[in-house]
Amino acid sequence: MADVPPPPTLPSLEGWVRVDESTDRPFEFGFIHVLARTVIYEDATIRERIPAIADGPWRFLFATRLEVRPRTPPSKALTRLVVSGAASGFEERLAERGFSDVHRSWTRSLAVHDGEAEVIRYDTKVTLAGVRLAADAYLAVVPTDGEYLLLGGAYPREVVDGAGETAEALHDAIDPERFREELFRVIRRME
Repeated sequence: MADVPPPPTLPSLEGWVRVDESTDRPFEFGFIHVLARTVIYEDATIRERIPAIADGPWRFLFATRLEVRPRTPPSKALTRLVVSGAASGFEERLAERGFSDVHRSWTRSLAVHDGEAEVIRYDTKVTLAGVRLAADAYLAVVPTDGEYLLLGGAYPREVVDGAGETAEALHDAIDPERFREELFRVIRRME
């Protein structure tokens, strides 16, 4: 695809590895079209601590730059449309990664590097190597001049069902306060 937007710039992600990158055209409105550049990261450090889940879904985040062409300043109507489309896409991405029972729990504004983000929080579940976990997921949408920055991620919050070595390792590795703080640090500092 010619003239693709650059991926968003993120702060240092120590212990994370980039697992995918893509460019696509998620939607069009007549002569207006949107190009998206997305990068996906997984937490490699914590994955190494848990036996038997090397191929399972795990703590991840993605960042997307949506470019509106021709360049159009964000409006309330366009932002609502982008937030709605991004939320639907994020819910699909969660399902593709093995998350289930995905429910929106709240939407709030958050001060970020260059303005304000709309943040949606989700309650969800995920099963890793037979261990059922409650998980949190967040999606942030930041309007900027002629584009939108999206950042989403999910992480386990607690073991809700399961026993054995994997359940014990997960219980020891899960730190929802730190996971949330790290995700919000990235949301506040992406450009």
